[in-house]
Amino acid sequence: MLQRVQQGTFQQYLNRVLHRSEVLLRYFLRQRGFFLRCLLCWAIGCLALSTDEVTSYDQRFKLRGDQKVSSQIVLITIRQSDFTGIYTKHSSLLDLDSATDVTDSYFWNKRIWSQLLAKVLKQNPQAVGVTLYFGDNIGGVQLTPAEQKTFLDPRVVWSTTTNSLERVLTPAFSNRDHTNLGANEVRRDEDGLVRRVFPQRADMPHLVEKITGKTFPTSLAGLPINYRGSIYNFTQYGLSEILYDELPANAFAGKIILIGAETSASPVYLTPVGTLTRTEIMAHITDTLLGNKWIQRLDFWWYALGFLFLMGFAIFIITTYPQSVALFFVLWIATLLAALSAWVFDSFYFWSPAFAPFVLLAATWTIFIGYQATKIERKNFALQQEQQYLAELEQLKNNFVSLISHDLKTPIAKIQAIVDRLLTQNQDQELQTDLKSLRTFGDELNRYIQSILKVLRIESREFKINKDAADINEVIEDALSTLRPLAAEKGIRIQTHLEPMFSVEFDTTLIKEVVINLVENAIKYTPAQGLIEVTSSETNEDIKVEVKDTGDGIKPEDLDKVWGKFTRGSDQDLKTKGTGLGLYLVKYFIELHGGKVAMDSKWGQGTTVSFTLPLESEDVIEEML
Repeated sequence: MLQRVQQGTFQQYLNRVLHRSEVLLRYFLRQRGFFLRCLLCWAIGCLALSTDEVTSYDQRFKLRGDQKVSSQIVLITIRQSDFTGIYTKHSSLLDLDSATDVTDSYFWNKRIWSQLLAKVLKQNPQAVGVTLYFGDNIGGVQLTPAEQKTFLDPRVVWSTTTNSLERVLTPAFSNRDHTNLGANEVRRDEDGLVRRVFPQRADMPHLVEKITGKTFPTSLAGLPINYRGSIYNFTQYGLSEILYDELPANAFAGKIILIGAETSASPVYLTPVGTLTRTEIMAHITDTLLGNKWIQRLDFWWYALGFLFLMGFAIFIITTYPQSVALFFVLWIATLLAALSAWVFDSFYFWSPAFAPFVLLAATWTIFIGYQATKIERKNFALQQEQQYLAELEQLKNNFVSLISHDLKTPIAKIQAIVDRLLTQNQDQELQTDLKSLRTFGDELNRYIQSILKVLRIESREFKINKDAADINEVIEDALSTLRPLAAEKGIRIQTHLEPMFSVEFDTTLIKEVVINLVENAIKYTPAQGLIEVTSSETNEDIKVEVKDTGDGIKPEDLDKVWGKFTRGSDQDLKTKGTGLGLYLVKYFIELHGGKVAMDSKWGQGTTVSFTLPLESEDVIEEML
């Protein structure tokens, strides 16, 4: 029994997993175009990153310019011209200044080096590193006890080198324990540039480690050198300045001294900041080690993972915001990343790509703007199809309502004719009352049908207004003449205050319909024995007509709603009959003339509805312009 329950639970779990996998697969298939675009953008960014690690990394050193270096480092540069006078005493036929086969042994002279080291050591430096190799290339050297003390001083570190068989060559001035030796190896990358320093084996530390008393952080891989700019950042002195005591007091006290040579034929190395000599590279390595300023770099895939999040954020912006806003955000992000990358590199010695994120954002923008354009085009096509369908549906509805309305007009007219005939033929008072009520209901139904037909007509594309010059007061009087009997049935008085004015251009039929609707509404909502005032006035720009009643008024929350189609006051649905089309037609007709409608109503005190018509129509204004 227990085994069956466990099997059933496992089967349910497996079914859920399969169902979710199927859902994810279907979603991926539906969105495969989106995911393929994401993959393409990410691949472009990673490709730019692989290039950025070489080119942008080198450019970063050049763009930031010269940086502050340790004042503890001093360079002593021996030039080829310093030894020219010595060699010309032995051979006046040699042009040593232009010699091209100068090696380290060229700069060996026991007397000069003895004086040089003695003067340097006299100022008590922290360490002296000789970057030149003096070993079997200078032959056997006999030193006096005083010279031995100078050359074997524990503060002096001599350079070792390796031969073609990678065998370490020991200099002539090594002590018994070889503790005053250091490797001066400079290793190039595959493209020929020196970007890193490689720790040496344990039995032969690097020259920089010996003179600083510190060890490199790791021995597993090359350490990126933090080049601080040109060689002129470091304090430098020449050989003649030292031998002739032309130095400032305590110029070497407590300092780390690097002694090297400079010739027209000496080897130079390409670096991210330009060409440097071996001694100058050693100075930059020393400065990096003293300040622990090693350039930190993450593995390629960490940057690639960061690009994935950056791409996702850019896609979110592009697909969420309008094109102009999205472009602003994308450019702002690219600028921010570039500035942040430069600041982090200068302040914390951490390299992060700047060019590759820009390429990634540009590719994402280009690809997904096209994707968005395709989506918008599809949506527009679907919207056009839907609009066409709705237009056909609206036309079908209008045709149906129009057909029904027209078909209803004929039987209503026949009913009204029969009622009129019966009213003239029968004198029974009770029957007369019923027939009059029937006649009134028929008139109301006919007005409803007429209102619906008017709405259908004005909403059709062929509807146009016909303007003629006319007197607005005559139109008002004509409209009131048809409504005074209706007002008299409720004992309502209609007063007019019409200001004489010139004729203006408007559609007399539509404006008469407007006045009729406003006054008819006023009669409908004004109690018996009430008063309706109709006024007209003229300003410099327009004419104004007001219809004021003494009805119950309209609630404030309904004032903005009453102008809508098939909309009435919330408290009038059961009190009075109506279609809710009167004010909609009024607003529509007035706005067709370029005028405006307004309503002012206080609950329990009546309502005032007004409209304005411009003195000059829009057609006349356009002709004048």
